[in-house]
Amino acid sequence: MIVWRALVLGLAFGLAAVTVEIGLNLARFILLRFGPGPLFFVRVVLMQIALGMLLGLALAPLLKLPRGALLHLLALALCWYGLQRWVGLDAPTFAMLQVAAPVGGAVLVLLGILLTRWRAIAAWAVAGVLIFGAIVTPQIYLRVTTPPKLERAGLPPARADAPDIVLVVLDTVRAMNVSAYGYERNTSPTFDALAREGALFLDATSPATWSLPSHASLFTGRYPSSHRAHAEHRYLDDRFPTLAQVLERNGYETFCFTANAWISDGLGLTRGFAFQDESLKNEGGPGIGFSFIHRLLDRLGLQEGDKGGDKVISSFEAWARARPVEASRPAFVFLNLIEAHFPYHQLPHESLFLFTDRTYAELRAISIGLLAAQFGGEQQPVDEVQGPTRDMYDGGVAYSDLLLARIAQAMRQRGTLDRTIFVVLADHGEILGEHGGFFGHGPSLYQESVGVPLMVRYPPRVPQAARVETPVSTLGVFATIMDLAELEPPPTLQVASLVPLIADDGARAGGPILAELHAADSMPGGSIELDDPQMKGDRRYRLLRDGDLKLVSTSMGQDLLYDLATDPHETRDIGAERPEALQEMRARMESVRVSLDLPALDAALAAGEDPPELDEATRERLRALGYLE
Repeated sequence: MIVWRALVLGLAFGLAAVTVEIGLNLARFILLRFGPGPLFFVRVVLMQIALGMLLGLALAPLLKLPRGALLHLLALALCWYGLQRWVGLDAPTFAMLQVAAPVGGAVLVLLGILLTRWRAIAAWAVAGVLIFGAIVTPQIYLRVTTPPKLERAGLPPARADAPDIVLVVLDTVRAMNVSAYGYERNTSPTFDALAREGALFLDATSPATWSLPSHASLFTGRYPSSHRAHAEHRYLDDRFPTLAQVLERNGYETFCFTANAWISDGLGLTRGFAFQDESLKNEGGPGIGFSFIHRLLDRLGLQEGDKGGDKVISSFEAWARARPVEASRPAFVFLNLIEAHFPYHQLPHESLFLFTDRTYAELRAISIGLLAAQFGGEQQPVDEVQGPTRDMYDGGVAYSDLLLARIAQAMRQRGTLDRTIFVVLADHGEILGEHGGFFGHGPSLYQESVGVPLMVRYPPRVPQAARVETPVSTLGVFATIMDLAELEPPPTLQVASLVPLIADDGARAGGPILAELHAADSMPGGSIELDDPQMKGDRRYRLLRDGDLKLVSTSMGQDLLYDLATDPHETRDIGAERPEALQEMRARMESVRVSLDLPALDAALAAGEDPPELDEATRERLRALGYLE
């Protein structure tokens, strides 16, 4: 009888605690408009119920004491709190959860006991309703608040010899840690081999420093302040056609495979994709690090896995096997591999230990500490953690490269690789302690954040072993794909095709090369408080490259000028030493801003403000191409 009571009380507490945890996550979901799906949370609920039952059974002897049920419940709450602390992220953002789940769970169980005295089934019915509501409410909210996708009429005919297009983003991979760019470690043999069979861009700059604005720029061919999907306005509206929409209008079937939460319907980034896999919703992606039960399994060494990449590639491989080699229509496939992203230790062990012999416990402690710092926790001592962090990060780059090999192999097996436009790049890079002891990405425009790999392979038009030294913006990928596919690009693109640079026909344009960063105070994770002129969370930044000169301007009126040829790590502002160069770069920045119709850095972004209208000539061209009614 005591064992049965202990199991029931443990089950009730586990159910109550996970209900509180998921309920508190609703606010975060509503703010960010993304997260795992119901299947993921059902698994979380079942695991936490099992944990509650185990704890309940272990504490069963307390039920023999006077007021044993109350003592048993109190002990459950204390044990749960202790486990929360043991595996918790040491950051203010998560401190509430450590207390709320056990305390709220205990309160709910007490209320349930009172309900059972009125009607035995009532408590379990209420618990079922609460947990069901907590799981399904985010999906209902997303469905209600997300504009419906346009109804797809029959696809128009595609050109008979139209090539397939595969676009791969190696999320968070900076160029300087890719072996094709001279890195001393062999982190990217697949990328290197593909680049030898195509064109490698030796100096590519991303237009943004984190996933949402960078992918929005990749998909629209526009800079962040123009498409407005950034930290201050986290949604891509429908003013500009996306790459998927444009290709769909040209008869392409469109597919998206990713475990990156930012690439979601709720943020407008999947417009134009007819299919999106369920890797994020079902597996949780990098976000499993925010789940208490998964952190506990991780701490116990019972959870070896990746950030969803294996599932993403497995879904792609299944698609490639099922798709007829001579399909009636060409395909556009987008894949995002987020394996180099923090938490850095969340990798298969073969990749995690590729460049280090430290223990898993050591690596996990460093990785979790750096993750906590991203959300307001204490900054880690750079001298102690920089080396092992680079080892883990390089393991993530190498694992991303392994997954890239599976993509290429799937196309080889289909016999379509050599007639596919294959583009591989990163959305942004990563700072690994080089500036102010900061680890991560988002709050600065340093080269570690914006210098990314870029490779284009398409044997019919791209020569082998082409090397492009001219600095370029990855914003040109949209126009480059359209050029290689021999399709007319929409008139909304802000950077032209990079193909002339590959052909080395004397063209020098690869830009304009801009990058933008909106106020980091508005980003998930909150304010950045670092004594660094490029890392102030209360201002916006805009970068302009002109050869080796790099100007970084802020909304506070500050200008920083660097010469990357002599100072690649941007340690010295040379504006005072070279005032004429500074003035020339300022003038060029303003000229580019005006020509692209970008807002001034200090322009207000009013809530609910109507987006600027396209000029009538552009609208007419979009109508003619079928993108506007």
